[in-house]
Amino acid sequence: MKLTAKQQWMLDGEQGWPQQIAMRMLAAVGRALDAPDLIPASSAHLVIDGTALGAAGREFLERLLREGGRFAIPASINAIAVDRRRATVSGAGEDQLRMLEACEKMGAMPSCSCNPFIQGIRPGRGETVAWSESATAPYVNSVLGARTNREGATALASALTGLTPRCGMHVAENRCGQVLFRVTADVVGVDGYSLLGALVGREAGARLPVIDGIAIPPSEDEFVAFSAAFAIYGEAAMFHMAGITPEAPTLAAAFGGAALPKPVIVDGRALDEARYSVGPGAGGRVDVVSIGCPHASLEQLREAADRTDGGRAAGRVAFYVHTNRSTYDAAAAEGIIGRLERAEISVTTDNCAVVSYDRLPAGTRLATNSTKMALFAKSVADAEILFGSAEQCIAAGLSGHWTGGAE
Repeated sequence: MKLTAKQQWMLDGEQGWPQQIAMRMLAAVGRALDAPDLIPASSAHLVIDGTALGAAGREFLERLLREGGRFAIPASINAIAVDRRRATVSGAGEDQLRMLEACEKMGAMPSCSCNPFIQGIRPGRGETVAWSESATAPYVNSVLGARTNREGATALASALTGLTPRCGMHVAENRCGQVLFRVTADVVGVDGYSLLGALVGREAGARLPVIDGIAIPPSEDEFVAFSAAFAIYGEAAMFHMAGITPEAPTLAAAFGGAALPKPVIVDGRALDEARYSVGPGAGGRVDVVSIGCPHASLEQLREAADRTDGGRAAGRVAFYVHTNRSTYDAAAAEGIIGRLERAEISVTTDNCAVVSYDRLPAGTRLATNSTKMALFAKSVADAEILFGSAEQCIAAGLSGHWTGGAE
């Protein structure tokens, strides 16, 4: 991989240890992926989850700061492991807050959201960025037409250097479709697009999918739900929706002029099967309701408040809505947070953990409109998933009884 003189100086440590360690990471990844060189990135999105990184991650970030590390490009922060409004100043909570503080002092924005798009952080078409958190990559590449790979720790290295390897989604020919999905079923709502994203992600695997047959362009909330589900159930960093997403004005364009493959048909039966796979729970009691994974937008918070209609969460139900701090503040100013809290709904910020999943009691029945949340809760705590629309989840939270989703 070819480096410029300045990049070589960074790699040799002549501009300090933080940039040297960052260049070592980028050079190693670039060589492993046959990148010819490094290219400028205009922003980064960083994952600093304290549960995953622990004390070692905190020590590394604080050393970067002590050694003079500063971010060369704008950097936003993904959802973290605690709610800053409720976090303790000891143990894991302290580690997480110190990691966030170190990143802020190096120049990061404390956005603390897995869905920075609803905070106005939106790269432009053709813009090269380095964003971590798997769910952001499909939205950045597909909906916005910007370019990023599914970054990991390399996003931190990019933030420190302003560089990223030229490979993967930064190469035009790698952005062409490889598998075709033809949707003949009606897909509506956050839950509908979350379900479709899970189905497409699972079936496509590492192949870049093209979805045909969507008659009405999805809303931003629906696109975000699709992207998050697509990312966690699959491996690809991008999708196309024919006639809708910017690099797919036609099917031919989506496939780069190549012959169209035989389509995978997504009909009502396929979606019903996917729904049952995500949340097979039948009617009965509800223990936990979780909405907002990815983080709920202001419009979703309004909907939740409107649907409570003066009711209150059933006594035995733990009812959560998750969002980011800036959206929470806007909702609070509008009176939405007060309405939700009067309904005994907990509105969390900065993270989307319902509770510590390893402490969920055996047999917990969790209702959600997010296939991403469903996968987390089922895989970590073996919760029984009740999957449906926001309307169904809210009704269940108020009544304590599930009637929607799979039968």
